[in-house]
Amino acid sequence: MGFLLGAYGKLMAGKRVRQLQARMMSVQSQLRRATRDVEQMEKFYNQQEKMSKMQMQSWITSCMQGMQLGLNNSVWSQIGNKYGLNMSNMGDPTVWAKINEQGEGNVIAALLQQANSANTVQMQAMQSAMQQQMSLLENNLEMEKELQLQPLKDLEEDLQLEKDSLESQIQLAQQDYEACKEMEKAGAKNLTPQYTGQG
Repeated sequence: MGFLLGAYGKLMAGKRVRQLQARMMSVQSQLRRATRDVEQMEKFYNQQEKMSKMQMQSWITSCMQGMQLGLNNSVWSQIGNKYGLNMSNMGDPTVWAKINEQGEGNVIAALLQQANSANTVQMQAMQSAMQQQMSLLENNLEMEKELQLQPLKDLEEDLQLEKDSLESQIQLAQQDYEACKEMEKAGAKNLTPQYTGQG
């Protein structure tokens, strides 16, 4: 009886091991694919984030330069209109001598200082607004990345758990196989007639 139970148990345990190993191969393949997909998507989103940040930084720099140029042009046009200064005669000492004779050199210096102060305040306000935009962009990109990646990460985690479970099941099935094999051997010994050697 032990022989038959052992043989049948060995057959069933062997079948179970093969089924679990086939499932394990499938799960490992899916897990590799999911891991690769997660890595590729993370790489894609990191590149997108880097490009978006570079574009935003470039836009911020252009805006700041445009604002600086606009403020400078505004101040210089006021000074130019009032004192006859322009780009071609700004380096001419006689023009400045005339302005200084009129006692207007200090007025121009004060206008320039006032413009620089206004420039600084406006530039700081604009820079702060731009940084908020940059922060908002980063948050939006991070949220989108998480939204797209989470299902893949969940799948990867589920497959990893299934793989771990299958490893345990395979180990148990192999132990059952070995136990049934031993039972079959022991049963086979009991079936063998024992000869005493006496006639």
